Amino acid sequence: MKKFKLFVLLAFIGLATSASAQFVNSGTSSSTSNSSSFDVTSVKTSGWNRIYVSYNPSKLKFDYDDADDIKFKGLTVGWLRGFGLTQKLPLYMEVGAGVQYRSYKDEESDSYGGYEASYSDKYNMLSLNIPVNLLYRFNITDDFSISPYFGLDFRINLLGKNKYEISYDGNTDSEDWNLFDDDDMDNEAWGRFQAGWHLGVGFDYRVLHVGVEYGTDFNEIAEKTKFATTSITLGLNF
Repeated sequence: MKKFKLFVLLAFIGLATSASAQFVNSGTSSSTSNSSSFDVTSVKTSGWNRIYVSYNPSKLKFDYDDADDIKFKGLTVGWLRGFGLTQKLPLYMEVGAGVQYRSYKDEESDSYGGYEASYSDKYNMLSLNIPVNLLYRFNITDDFSISPYFGLDFRINLLGKNKYEISYDGNTDSEDWNLFDDDDMDNEAWGRFQAGWHLGVGFDYRVLHVGVEYGTDFNEIAEKTKFATTSITLGLNF
């Protein structure tokens, strides 16, 4: 992960030294596009739209000694709008929204005294994620570009549930909690609002987009507890 962050940071450092040479050499051929179609060959101030789906493996990290991270699976479906910040450089901002689902399940079963026993511990969360990205696009060919970016995440946690279930000798006992309810959580409810940062890089081939990013939360969702998330994204630009 450190190598990935270093790659993205080096790409942005290269922005300052490469931008001048790139646009001096292409000054007569580069143009500002007013078309609504996606085009990686020009400085496109009119921007683009993107629909995407992301796989989001994440870790709930605890700032406690000897505390193990909880590994969540996740999926996001969303939309982004990109727009140019200048007519001279391919520097862009992206904003959008996505519905994000996370889940975790730990279960085990065994036999004791001739009886089957099992337990399961499940977490399910649904959130609205609002990313804001600043990116620089390097046009490699007429059809292919690479865009390192960094940004902020603003997340509103809509639903969250923890369910614990234990079974023995055919009898089942279960209990569930609303993670965002003070009564259920003994006045230690999880936070509804999260903010964080991320670094990433996107690859665009014609209308196809593939991206990867990593980020963590600024504020705690619970006491000494934060999410760290990796995202692998597939999208369509239009």
